Amino acid sequence: MEEMEFKDRLSQCIALMTEEKYEEARNRLKEIVIDNPKELILYTHLGNACANMGLHDEAIENFKKILILEPQNGEALFSIGSIYVLKEDKVKAIEYFNKAEACGYRTPDMYFLMATIFLGEYDEIQAIRNINKAIDIAPLDGELRLFKVRIYLANNKYDLALVSLDEMERLLPDAFEVYSLKAQIYIGQGRNREAREIIEKGCKRFPLDSNLASLKLRVLVELDLYKEAEDQIKYMKMQGLFDKSLKESAMQEATLFLRNMKVDEAITVLKETNEKLGNDKDVLFVLTDVLAKRERYEELLDYSGTLMKMECINLYKASSLFFHATALSKLNRNDEAHKEFENIIVSTRRMTIDDPSFYEGYIFRLLAHVELKQFDKALEMANYLENLNPEKADSHAFKYHIYKEMGDEISAEQEKKKLRVWIRILQSRR
Repeated sequence: MEEMEFKDRLSQCIALMTEEKYEEARNRLKEIVIDNPKELILYTHLGNACANMGLHDEAIENFKKILILEPQNGEALFSIGSIYVLKEDKVKAIEYFNKAEACGYRTPDMYFLMATIFLGEYDEIQAIRNINKAIDIAPLDGELRLFKVRIYLANNKYDLALVSLDEMERLLPDAFEVYSLKAQIYIGQGRNREAREIIEKGCKRFPLDSNLASLKLRVLVELDLYKEAEDQIKYMKMQGLFDKSLKESAMQEATLFLRNMKVDEAITVLKETNEKLGNDKDVLFVLTDVLAKRERYEELLDYSGTLMKMECINLYKASSLFFHATALSKLNRNDEAHKEFENIIVSTRRMTIDDPSFYEGYIFRLLAHVELKQFDKALEMANYLENLNPEKADSHAFKYHIYKEMGDEISAEQEKKKLRVWIRILQSRR
């Protein structure tokens, strides 16, 4: 086959690949390779076509034909390793990546994949080592630097994550994620003033970014800077940023109202937000809690009923079940309430068996026993909580509540005294 004809036919195959017509490209490449069995590029494209069709074994077979002709071909070794990643054979993938590296093949993509594999195997050292190799080759690739940060975050190495973000900020000051991630780390550490500083810096660079604006609002609320928080809400609404991060912003606005004792306003914000979002689990969880405290039982029945029908985490599910039963009880629908409290005991027991660390599950079970006037079982749960976590004063608070419900004022007062002692101990530790 003449060179011009070969190049033309190969170009047609590449065009088919670009159009994602992989099967047709594969068939044509097979025809070309009959007359050109030593052209390495054909096996490369054949391997890629097969890979895109999910024909992983055939892809490996084609890449290995390259190695027959050129045993030290690093790109072919990398391609085989990449197919093993798709086949979820991590050991084989690393084996071929190491062979490729030994042949002098070094690319950010390969080291990124190696870092991803080691992170999945909880090998932080190897993950960092490989992502650093990728960054050395492509120091201005922000995605690689962000992945390094995420490795540290996955291993709770927050200080190292901050160091990496500082490096990224010096090189890539226009990377939005620097300001967002640094702020979130500071917030998680309770370092709200530092969070505010970095957010202010980010907001100056990205004044119309809704995520940074929402983070700023969150920090202002956490710092109890209510007037500034109110101004931030006004600014966000005026600039159209509030609705772009609606859930986060509305939750902070509701928190601001609650801290200013404007409970009804908070409820209105949460209800309107939930309607706009078409029933959101996070919003419903907060809303039902506020409605319960406000004793708005008709609405509590409605919204907790919605939440309890949704797929959600144990905390949301258990709280919605309890609030729904409580609302029924307060509305004098006692038979229905009784059945639901019994169901809560069964459901929360199942939850805590599946997840023994679900502390709130034990609490809701205890409270259900109290509502059913099963005081002995409630006291058993309180004692269990004390043994489960002796560093908490919860058990005394619950025992006080139980004894009050039983009409045992003497025992209730004793638990109240114990609770006061615990509070003094906890305060002394701060």
